[in-house]
Amino acid sequence: MSALVAVWMCAVVLFVFTIRVGKLTDRQFGVVGITAMVGVAISASIVTDPAVAPAIVALLSAMPAIAAMSSTRRTTIGFTVAALLLAAGFSVFWSTSLTARLVAVAASILTVSIPVALVVALRSSLEFAMEKVARLGEIDPLTHALNRRGLTRRHARVFEHCVRRGLPVGFLLIDIDHFKSVNDSRGHTAGDRVLVNSVATIAAAAPPHSLVSRIGGEEFVVMSAAENKADVSAAAERIRMAVAAEGEVTVSVGAVVASIVTESEGCPNASAIIDELTRQADLGAYRAKSLGRDRVVMRTAPTIHWTPGIEDEGTDSPVNLKSGHPLGALAGQELKRRRQAPEESRRIA
Repeated sequence: MSALVAVWMCAVVLFVFTIRVGKLTDRQFGVVGITAMVGVAISASIVTDPAVAPAIVALLSAMPAIAAMSSTRRTTIGFTVAALLLAAGFSVFWSTSLTARLVAVAASILTVSIPVALVVALRSSLEFAMEKVARLGEIDPLTHALNRRGLTRRHARVFEHCVRRGLPVGFLLIDIDHFKSVNDSRGHTAGDRVLVNSVATIAAAAPPHSLVSRIGGEEFVVMSAAENKADVSAAAERIRMAVAAEGEVTVSVGAVVASIVTESEGCPNASAIIDELTRQADLGAYRAKSLGRDRVVMRTAPTIHWTPGIEDEGTDSPVNLKSGHPLGALAGQELKRRRQAPEESRRIA
């Protein structure tokens, strides 16, 4: 009786600990879970009535099923194996014949395995659905290029490659010339077709492993690692000529090259960095339009100070590229002005 009281006191302590901690780590969950299963085993050895065997096995199956909900695969497998061994052991202990033991062991295995398998399958389905929703949230539905959110979320792929190889990043802002006249003269359906065809052409002409994004109505971004400024300029010219060769529209391209330096803290988030690169490239695209359109204007942006893993998307955060110039405040004001008066910010179509 004293042993049973000790088991229940231990259960109360574990319950209070779990409530106080809240979200358990895998290690804490492992300690709590194994202790609970051992407590069940001790209780079962004290209460020797064979009638309670199904209840004991059901209790043992609960821990691996709970582990399968959110723990790592290693933790789930560990709990499942422990539960199977204990359940099979109880079944053998309570059975009186070889046939009964075999049947009891098989039943115990099914009792433990089926809930775990169902939870694992449900978790996999939910993770797949959530991943699909996340992907759809990063894709422009018309052109199937990345949207602004997708570009921000996936920028690290390009930045990490640049840092690893000591390369600058190339950033192109591509603006379709006279796109408003396409919509006005040929209709929005034709305009949509021009956008889709333009994205396909841009993606085909872009450097390998580039990120291609639609960030505005007729504005697109191509971001990739580059060998140098000439490499970025050549990529921009290749895209410009490819679009012009299709014969539907031409594009004005603002091309930017920027070096990347990694720091552990104190750097802008991903959205702020993309905003500043966009602002720099937009100045080039605006200049290209003022010079007659269908051309590339190249610019060099300040060095990017980047902290890997910072993915926040605070669109109103000031930018600070630590270049020695007050670009942070200027970028924030410019982006805010463009959101408030988009037509005024781009007088040349």
